[in-house]
Amino acid sequence: MPGKKTDKVIMAPPGVKLSKRLTDISRRLHSSPIAATMQVVAAQMQTSWEKKRKEKKTKFLQSAKSDLDKCIASRLEEYNTAVAEINAAYDKFVLEYAQMDDHIRRLWLQLQQEQQKLLALSEKKNKTMSDNDRERETGQVKGMAIAKKAVEDFGKLVASLEEI
Repeated sequence: MPGKKTDKVIMAPPGVKLSKRLTDISRRLHSSPIAATMQVVAAQMQTSWEKKRKEKKTKFLQSAKSDLDKCIASRLEEYNTAVAEINAAYDKFVLEYAQMDDHIRRLWLQLQQEQQKLLALSEKKNKTMSDNDRERETGQVKGMAIAKKAVEDFGKLVASLEEI
């Protein structure tokens, strides 16, 4: 209301302190006829300032969320790539390990077969040698018997010749 004195003071934005002089000027302005208009303008400015602050805050939060989403997506992609590489390396390792294990198993089977062949060959050779030893022993015994008989016959012949 024009011409009516009020003790209202222009409110500063939160966190801003007005000096004593500004407070005095604000009181004088309230006492003037344009005080109501100034109050309306101040309220509009404060509303506009709060609106801009909220818009800036919203824009900042949206930008931060967007940047964070991009960062997360990038890191997620890196993580998935690393996991895929690790899985590929592990699969390769498992395949190579299985191949080596199969190769080692084949070598063990070949070794076992060779051992069985050597065992059979050894048994055959042992039997052959045993048979040969028996034949030789039998032949030597026969030969010794023949030699003994010959010595005895020779001894008898010598004795019969001495008697004559």
